[in-house]
Amino acid sequence: MNPIAIALLLPLLSAGTPPDQVTLADSGRVQKGRVVYDTPNKLILRQGGRDIVIDPAEVKEVRSLERSLARVLDRDLLGADARTYLELAQECEAAGLEAEARQFWLRVLLADQKSDLAVKALGAQRIKDEVKVPFGKQRRTPAELAKPQGSWKEALEIECTHFELKTDIDLPLALDVALALERNYRRFYEVLGAPLELYLFDEAPQICIYARKQDFPVGPVVGDTIWFAPGINTLNVLADPEPNVGGVIHELTRLMLFNALRRGSGSTAQVPQWTASGIAQLFAIAAPEVRFGKWSEIGAPNKAQFARVQAQKVPFEKLFNASGNDFNGDAKRDDMNAAAYTFVHYLVFGRQKTLRASFGKFLREGAKGKISIGAFCDALEMSRKDIESGWRAYVEEMAR
Repeated sequence: MNPIAIALLLPLLSAGTPPDQVTLADSGRVQKGRVVYDTPNKLILRQGGRDIVIDPAEVKEVRSLERSLARVLDRDLLGADARTYLELAQECEAAGLEAEARQFWLRVLLADQKSDLAVKALGAQRIKDEVKVPFGKQRRTPAELAKPQGSWKEALEIECTHFELKTDIDLPLALDVALALERNYRRFYEVLGAPLELYLFDEAPQICIYARKQDFPVGPVVGDTIWFAPGINTLNVLADPEPNVGGVIHELTRLMLFNALRRGSGSTAQVPQWTASGIAQLFAIAAPEVRFGKWSEIGAPNKAQFARVQAQKVPFEKLFNASGNDFNGDAKRDDMNAAAYTFVHYLVFGRQKTLRASFGKFLREGAKGKISIGAFCDALEMSRKDIESGWRAYVEEMAR
């Protein structure tokens, strides 16, 4: 094996024991760090401020948070009981998934308040028949946790492997949201990780879900009930009334794209607005219509969007150079978003998926500031005219 050390701007690993390890087949040597890229063709282990590229053919075993978490996320928890949650809590503990272990111990306690194992694991107190669970500086009973909290000041903070959830909704719903966040994280990388060579992130962006309108912070666009702030790496969602699932997935996807590019390519993570809109819509269109419902296939073409673009024909240069307001506040925003969706769909799924690698190269270079049309043409090794004509032909085909 010939490892390649790559100096990076920001080290991913925090102080403490690295959570992942790779065992090499020839020597049996164990390399510890953080597996930030894991595909059949390449594995990247981050150790402090450097990356080591490893050929998967030379690996005997990989133990990572992502692989361990995937086994948990694959479980169907519909109708699960206290015993199932207990088994999952213990499985998570053994795999080093401390955040998810706590979540499942909370589920155990909510289902069976007599569980001494859950009380001990959570560091809770049992006084006679009453149990109090620590949340921050406060201790709350299962009955108090099973309903919305009294105010945002009493919001629950729930850690996940890749997110920090803060909310004043009831704990059972919050635990389902935490699980959904990690499932969406996995889905994001399954679809885009290898094609766009996106490294994972584990800096835990904050997801804030508010139960009351009076507590919800005003976003860049007044009236928005779901908005992502890249500067502070926070997604804000108002749950009163119940939020639109597709809208949440749209902004959550933008958050993950920002973080994945920032970790893999540079601290600024510049993403063209059409790219952010188009990729976010790929996931939003496939999102369940109801909370925790079934997903459609990501990438299944939305004919209505293609038909809109075929009819309106947004100029290519206008789309490429558009600002955030063009996709959010402008009267023609629906046309712009449809154009972005179809263009990204073409780059990811068109031409038998042969443009994916080049599109990924553009995104990685764009995260460092190279987001011009010229840089895009160079990455795809195509002229602007050929790119536009290919996109227009693809739109016409998909709109039929």
